Amino acid sequence: MKVGYLGPKGTFSYEVTKEYCKSKEMIEYKTISDTILALEKNEIQEAIVPIENSLQGCVTDAIDTLIENESIKVIGEIVLEIKQNLMSNKKCNLEEIKKVYSHPQALAQCKKFLENNLPFAEIISVESTAGAAQILQNTGEICACIGNISCLNEYNLNLIEKDIQDNLFNKTKFWILSKNSNVNIIQNKMSMLFSVKDKPGALYNVLEIFNKYNLNLTKIESRPAKTVLGEYIFWIDVSIGNLNEDKAIEEIKSNGIYVRILGKY
Repeated sequence: MKVGYLGPKGTFSYEVTKEYCKSKEMIEYKTISDTILALEKNEIQEAIVPIENSLQGCVTDAIDTLIENESIKVIGEIVLEIKQNLMSNKKCNLEEIKKVYSHPQALAQCKKFLENNLPFAEIISVESTAGAAQILQNTGEICACIGNISCLNEYNLNLIEKDIQDNLFNKTKFWILSKNSNVNIIQNKMSMLFSVKDKPGALYNVLEIFNKYNLNLTKIESRPAKTVLGEYIFWIDVSIGNLNEDKAIEEIKSNGIYVRILGKY
């Protein structure tokens, strides 16, 4: 079994995948989209990707790529507490740091720290937090990165500040993806996509069906359909367990509405 993740070693995705894999083979990819597409092309049997952060919300690269690849399903989720750390390639003081590299999500999670402590540093977005650590290894100037504490030893860096995230309640949800539905686990959540026509009450009519069957929606978010301006695809998470979700889905479909079940897990 091969499992893909957003590399390189030292990312939060690597940390989650390492814990999940046990005896499975881990394959790293450069971007979240590359990881999901590798699953679509059967290079791997499962993929683990970040899908939502408690501070920054939806990971758009992940959900947009999933929208475009209908054969991929969600078979599980893992929630990881995120602690961001400032590390440098050389021993230095904060005022000596001229550049800070990291993934856009990590930079956003540490926005206040950067504004207060490194107001004149150049902030540079890269594909992953561990990728930022790799950059530090290959430059002669004093610079820093933000990422997982495991990068400290993995890339021989120096710790400047620990736990620099703006909010201590910082968690990321990762989805385990596969082309096969997982029917051997207890299922208490369903993730799905649907789209409605641009007319008054269209979204309300769908949500009313969930209310009718006493289903609790724990998340709703919209993404552009990338067809016509103003058309959207809605991603929702629903608490399940009493089979009412199947009745609700059938009623929604009977109204001619596009529905895709991402997974029950």
